Amino acid sequence: MIDLHAHLLPGLDDGARSWEEAVEMAQTAVESGIETVAATCHANLPGRNSADMVRVYRRRLEQFRELLEKERIPLRLVEGMEILDGAELVRKLKRGELLTINGTRYVLVEVRLDAPAWQIYRMLIYLLDAGYIPILAHPERYRCVQRVPAHVKEWARMGAVLQLDKGSIFGRFGEGAADVADYMLDRQLVSLAATDAHRVDVRTLSLAPLRDLLARRYGSACPELLLRENPKRILEGNDVIRFR
Repeated sequence: MIDLHAHLLPGLDDGARSWEEAVEMAQTAVESGIETVAATCHANLPGRNSADMVRVYRRRLEQFRELLEKERIPLRLVEGMEILDGAELVRKLKRGELLTINGTRYVLVEVRLDAPAWQIYRMLIYLLDAGYIPILAHPERYRCVQRVPAHVKEWARMGAVLQLDKGSIFGRFGEGAADVADYMLDRQLVSLAATDAHRVDVRTLSLAPLRDLLARRYGSACPELLLRENPKRILEGNDVIRFR
């Protein structure tokens, strides 16, 4: 399996707190059947210099690759960032101050959980018009979607890739997120699922429970598409397979 949303590199955000914890998370991933992870740190939080962040990020990523090789943990790491909507988003992407997933046109983006729907529409339009393909992180957790779930239909129709968080379907982000997750899966609007892992003991880097639940509720083709085929297509820069 492939996980394209995980906060695995220590000292960059609210993810792994140490190299030791990052190694343990990586071991959990391998034991769970994950072969490739995009180490998607929060990239452009207020007060951060984007260009400096990219340099630090790439240095940490290479350090972690070397550490995994030393520890003989067969986990492939690829570049990526979880990018918060903000000023000059497209310009920073074009300047290389923010990173896409594995150097492709796919961009993992998020908004504040209480952001209005119009902000998400605007962000997606800017990215699509600039030639990027937005992967909208965990739309089921946004309050505007919990109030009006039909927004996700329009975002998928526009061309956004909708990424479901593992914890949402298990109810770990509340009833509202769980209900929207089920709404999206029932209507085949989800193109990608991921752990959004942060720690070794909370929001873990394990996809096996999600794989099993998706297969049980929605059929074996569902986890195959959301956890293998579409993530692979994204890493290669190809179009995802959509149900509709």
